[in-house]
Amino acid sequence: MLDGRQPEASVEDIRSLLSSLAGRELTIDEKVASSELENSYRNVAIANLLRGYEVFEDDPDEIVEGYIRQCSVTVTTKDLAMMAATLAAGGVQPVTCEEIFSRDVVRQVLSVMATCGMYDAAGDWLSTVGIPAKSGVSGGIIGILPGQLGIAAYSPRLDEHGTSVQGVAAFGRLSRDMNLHLMDAPMVAHSVLRRRHVIGEGDESLTLLELQGDLQFTSSEGLVTAVVDEPVETKRLVFDLSLVRTILPVGRRMLLEMIGRLHRDGVEVVVIDPEGHLPEPDTGYGFRPQVHTSWEDLEAQG
Repeated sequence: MLDGRQPEASVEDIRSLLSSLAGRELTIDEKVASSELENSYRNVAIANLLRGYEVFEDDPDEIVEGYIRQCSVTVTTKDLAMMAATLAAGGVQPVTCEEIFSRDVVRQVLSVMATCGMYDAAGDWLSTVGIPAKSGVSGGIIGILPGQLGIAAYSPRLDEHGTSVQGVAAFGRLSRDMNLHLMDAPMVAHSVLRRRHVIGEGDESLTLLELQGDLQFTSSEGLVTAVVDEPVETKRLVFDLSLVRTILPVGRRMLLEMIGRLHRDGVEVVVIDPEGHLPEPDTGYGFRPQVHTSWEDLEAQG
């Protein structure tokens, strides 16, 4: 509702809010807005019906124009992903660090997204994909897992529900491959990197990374970040998986990708894996790290 204000002011508030969520100034595509206004018969009819029931007091034409203009803000898929990431971060924009929404507001928004954000397909979506999401008739979809990540997809071909065909497929694949379903049994959250230290000196030195717990998407991402933020400076690196309980497929993939990158950077990688979490680690990756069942096995083979 306009609440007595000029329509332009309300539209500007929405545009400014969306810009804050995206982390950059967004603009309205006036050509798109004009085209939509020329064909907004259904929305005008709905607005007049609501006005007749005194749901709001403002002029129905102004209400519809404001709605269409805010729907005509031009965004990229990256902008949508940043908006989703802001909701995933409890309302804090991850780049500007601006607190845009309170956690109470975010909880309410995500609740509505989970129950009806995908319209008639909301029930099937929640049970199969399991990511609170919102679709748009332009072909965009955003999805949020609180405290983990925000995702956006865009592809214009729509299904019978008015939702992006390829976007639905992409979200489904991500949910399956990366264990992102909201209802998956959660694992205890803690740092997967238990200890990091350098053993020995000079050319004989090595970096030891002791891992623990469960390697899933978020914990593995934290491990990758730790290695990127503090690059390995020794010629050898040992991953000790002795205290690792479980490695999900996505955790195994991310660990092997990181080992592959280290291998290409000239670092000799050794894995201590007493529980056999990494069977056939060279499959599809073009390299085979040294895998040992214990420190004694490693020392025996030099």
